[in-house]
Amino acid sequence: MPDTCPGDRFKEGLISPSACETIKEEVIRKKTFDLLLDKGYLAEDLSEEEPFALETGQEVFQLRVSFLIKLRDHYSVLIKCAAGSVLARERPTLALARLFTDYQIPLTIVTNGDDALFLDTLTGETLGCGLSEIPDKTNLLSRYDSMKFLPLSEKRVPLEKRILSAFEALGLHGECH
Repeated sequence: MPDTCPGDRFKEGLISPSACETIKEEVIRKKTFDLLLDKGYLAEDLSEEEPFALETGQEVFQLRVSFLIKLRDHYSVLIKCAAGSVLARERPTLALARLFTDYQIPLTIVTNGDDALFLDTLTGETLGCGLSEIPDKTNLLSRYDSMKFLPLSEKRVPLEKRILSAFEALGLHGECH
């Protein structure tokens, strides 16, 4: 009799990204990093692969944020790089931007390296579509004074955690093509 049931092996396969997905995400991160440098950001403006532990009470999911853009001592933009549809990652990435620190990171970007969604984290509104809509550093600095670095209401924290954990439990890591 095996030590684990087939369901455990199936669940492990869903939660652990394949080597193909990991390599694809590295390629997308490199492409995104180069794009950000082209848009005037300095390497010291960017934090890459920042860890985030999502504690749900029952489980702890170890997540990573692809990039954070920090200006004037605040994270201003959270970027998630992943293969596949940017639309499929919009909602969990917004949840991550709302939970990552003690304030909601004002802007969120989801990219697959070929396409991007640029979002207002507080409202969930789409500000632009396409890689060209990712703001350059000058544009982001001009927006800075109007950005709001607000905490997430205590009432919303469990909801955002449930949304993020549901997507993680489903293993939404990207697709291999």
